[in-house]
Amino acid sequence: MCEIPNEDEYWERRREELENPRAFRRPGAWDEPVYKTGSLFLDDEIEKIEKERGYPMEELYEGDLLEIVEEQEGIAADSAEWNSNYGCIDYRYRVA
Repeated sequence: MCEIPNEDEYWERRREELENPRAFRRPGAWDEPVYKTGSLFLDDEIEKIEKERGYPMEELYEGDLLEIVEEQEGIAADSAEWNSNYGCIDYRYRVA
């Protein structure tokens, strides 16, 4: 029978890897991105924005809402939608 040097160390490390795979995994292209969400409340600016854009907030496209979030918050959001219940833009952005 062939003996493997440090066989006990090998199996101990394998056990640890299986118990906690994230600790032993290198970050790479397969990692899923982490996203956060936020809300941009436009209490006093709504009328001004609607006048500039020519449409009520409910009718603005997502691209327009993304531009507004970037102008106001300085965040390049991935998605945005108008929440008429709270009078805000709900957006989602990727965390680096």
